Order: sequence, then structure tokens, then C-alpha cells
Amino acid sequence: MAELIKTKNLRMFNSPGISITVKRAQGTKIYTEEYGELIDLQAGCWAAVLGHCRKEIAETLSINAQLLFHTHEWFTTEHPAALVSEISSAAKLRYSYRGTFISSGSDAVSLAVTLSELLTKKSQKLCLSISSLGSSPELRMPRDQKVWIDLPINKCLSCKKKCDCRECGKFNEINFKNIAAFVFEPGNSGGLVLCPPEKLIEFLCEKVRNAGGLIIANEVTTGFGRTGKWFGFQHYECFNSEEHSPDFISMGKGLGNGYPISGILVKSKLAEAIEDSKFKYVQSHIDDPLGCIVSRKVIEIMLENNLVERGNKAGEYLQCKLHELAEITGEISEILGRGMMIAIALDKNLKAKEIFLKLLKKGFFTGYSEMYNIIRLYPPLILNYSEIDNFCFSLKDILLNN
Repeated sequence: MAELIKTKNLRMFNSPGISITVKRAQGTKIYTEEYGELIDLQAGCWAAVLGHCRKEIAETLSINAQLLFHTHEWFTTEHPAALVSEISSAAKLRYSYRGTFISSGSDAVSLAVTLSELLTKKSQKLCLSISSLGSSPELRMPRDQKVWIDLPINKCLSCKKKCDCRECGKFNEINFKNIAAFVFEPGNSGGLVLCPPEKLIEFLCEKVRNAGGLIIANEVTTGFGRTGKWFGFQHYECFNSEEHSPDFISMGKGLGNGYPISGILVKSKLAEAIEDSKFKYVQSHIDDPLGCIVSRKVIEIMLENNLVERGNKAGEYLQCKLHELAEITGEISEILGRGMMIAIALDKNLKAKEIFLKLLKKGFFTGYSEMYNIIRLYPPLILNYSEIDNFCFSLKDILLNN
């Protein structure tokens, strides 16, 4: 099989350079040929918030795939509208939204950007230089500086100034009148877990809105409990009113618990303007009923099991244990975390890939970055305290005996 993969499978991403062959997965566990049972601390590609192969999801797929799988866009079902309503209710969104559902997170962000350009008749977009927005040509780094303003905010992340951003003057040269939208990713930063400060985001949103621009919340990674709230933007008080809710919310990953569905929510008044403009957008899997049915079940399970709060508490416990580890071992330079989205910055004498491989041998699958020397944890929200304790015990053993 290894030879078949090598000769027939096109892989356009970095990998550890070792074979990890998965046979099946269940809950927080992945079963592999080479390493046996692994606790998956990446939730697939950060998507399986409920864990792998959840029984209720599998049953929903099995039953409904025999009834309604894919339709032409002219057909209607109850499911897209019901899904918009159920997301809004579950997340306690403070504004009325309409929405549509497609199949990839990058497409969801791209669509929101396109619609912001349509509505404002502007072409420039604002985002933070630390933000990873997607893999489509217009979103991937390096972004086209003719139409994107990538704000460098590394100094802002550790800013201790008591003055607000209006007085700082750092962004005085930006002409906000040309900006169609501020695309805000609330904390993921390509797996670095860099969370911009509240006062900066409040300042940027105010400037963009006052100049006639719109706000896009990129919740592809940070949505559906990943940060300890339904959506990452809900950590920022500047969004927590009807008037200042994001104009667009782009979703993916956790929306389908790994099933390939994404979507956007659009403020209802803007949705009406979009339809009145006669703008046309369709793709093969727009509002596919099966994807919407799966997502409705995901939300139902999350609510029934209080998984956003449960995941947040488990994330706090995990971060607390990691801080204890840092004190004991002296081999961790920083822990960045929000909910179940955690990056462990290692001391410079350690190599992230080597720690990753040692954890793999002890039964834990994590992410890592050699460039930033971090171990990355984006586990399912169902990760239990015993699994957290076992992981921290194994990591401590590795760090003390390195």
C-alpha cells in the first residue's frame, strides 16, 4: 500500500515523513497499523468536535443517505433554513441572519469577501498579518497587497499601554474609506493561538464600520465550541450587541464534525440587498440536504451534552496542567490557549518534531510546527480528564528525560 500511495496519491502538504496508516477511529481514539491506539489531540483536521464516528452521526448518515443525498439547486428542503435557525438559537446570536451552505471553509470565507465587495462597491480588504484565511488563491499567504492590507500586530499582542488604539497612532496611515471588509479570525492564526486584544479589534471594527465597510468573522476553525464559546468572536465584547454583530460569519470544520460542509451567515438586511442586486452564485453542493441534516444533528448533540461548556472546562484543566508542567520541567517557554485551542511553545533547546514523534510512540497524536517550535493541541471537545492526565504525564516524562 505504501508504494501505491507514493505513486498515485498527490500530497501537497508537509508531513512528518513517517507512515501513519489509520484503520479506524472512534471517539477520541484513532487506531493505526504502526502505532496502535492513539489519542487524537487534533480532532482530525481540527474538525471532529464530537470525536470520531459518533454513533448518532453515523446513524443520521445511514438513514438519510438512502432518502435524500444531493439535489439540483432549484429544489428546496427544510434543512438549510432550519440549520440557520438552529445555529442562531444555539449560539444565542443577537441579530437576525440568513445563510447558505457549501462544502469548504475557504469557499465560505471567499464568498463572504466577494459579497462584501458587492455590497460596498469597494475592493480593498483588511486583515491581521497573523490571520490564516484559507487556501483559495485570493486568501492564501502571501496575499495580494494591492487589495489586501495585512496589519502587522505582533507588538499589539503584548501591548501594555493604557491608552486606546485611537491615541496610539500605529494605524493612522490606513485609508479606511477604501475597505470593503475587515476579515477577522478570532484567535487561531494558523495554529499559533494568537488572540488579538479586545481594544484593537474594537478600534478596527469601529473605523471600518464608520467608513462604510463590513465585518466578516472567520469562524471556520474557531466556531462550534473550539474556543470555549459557540463562536470565537463572542470573546470580544465589541460584538456582543445587536448593532455590532458581525455582518458575515463564515463556518466550516466543526459545523459537520468532519463531514465536508461549510457555510455563511449573513445579516438579514444585507441578505435582502444581495438578492435584490441579482448577484448569482451557485456551486454543485450548495445547500445539499445531507450535509445540512448532519450539521443539524451535530448541533443537537452539542446542546444535549452541553459540549461547549464541557470543552471549555476541559481546556482550562488542560492548560492548568500544562502550566504545572512548565514549572516542573523548565522546558516550556509559553502556553497559548483559549478553550480547546492550545499551543505549547517549547524551549529552544528542544525540537518540536522530536517531541511529536516521542508522543506518538506513547500513544498521542498532536500537531507541531518546526518553524515556531510548538506542539499544537486542538482535541475533540469530549476529551476527558483521564486522557488529559495521561497526556500530561507522558509529556512530563519526555521533557524530563530528553
